[in-house]
Amino acid sequence: MTYTPDPNLIKRAGEPVGWLTTITPKGRPAPRPVWFVLDGDDILVFSQPGTAKLRHIAASSEVSFHLNSDENGGSILVVNGRAHVDDGKPSEAPGYLDKYEPSYAGIGYADAAAFDASYSVRVRIVPERSWGF
Repeated sequence: MTYTPDPNLIKRAGEPVGWLTTITPKGRPAPRPVWFVLDGDDILVFSQPGTAKLRHIAASSEVSFHLNSDENGGSILVVNGRAHVDDGKPSEAPGYLDKYEPSYAGIGYADAAAFDASYSVRVRIVPERSWGF
């Protein structure tokens, strides 16, 4: 089955926070808020090394990614896919600095280099299916 990019994801790519849900070793869902950008059809998020989400992805690459609903519980968008850890810095991801660099100081990072050093693990989510309403 071939994935067809969801136009709603492209429209909503400017939203500041998405939710990445991984699977724990006991099979439980583990949702976490993440900053994200699109890279073609893929969704990129960055992580500090040694986190639970990275351990979960190493054990099972199946993940889901979703955006917040609107105030009435509508505008649902869920993307199911596979996550892969690969090389790359946040500052090298298309649009990442434009979207998030203004927020770095508010979370204790002096500049892009400091954020890159801390969030040094790139997670690439390759969509396989999406749904929403």
